[in-house]
Amino acid sequence: MQALTFETIAEAAGIAETYARTAVEMAMIGDSRGMNYALRQAAMAIASAADVAATLRPSGSRGGA
Repeated sequence: MQALTFETIAEAAGIAETYARTAVEMAMIGDSRGMNYALRQAAMAIASAADVAATLRPSGSRGGA
């Protein structure tokens, strides 16, 4: 079960990375519509990865140091 969870997180993070790189390219060419779309997609992918990662925390843990 945990291996699948890590695979899911890795996939979502990879998708976020791809969209973040696309956002950079769109910003460099001045394409605000493409940049905004790519940033929204990257944010959704990161949020998805974070949601899945939260399932790995021990119950009662608030994260942080």
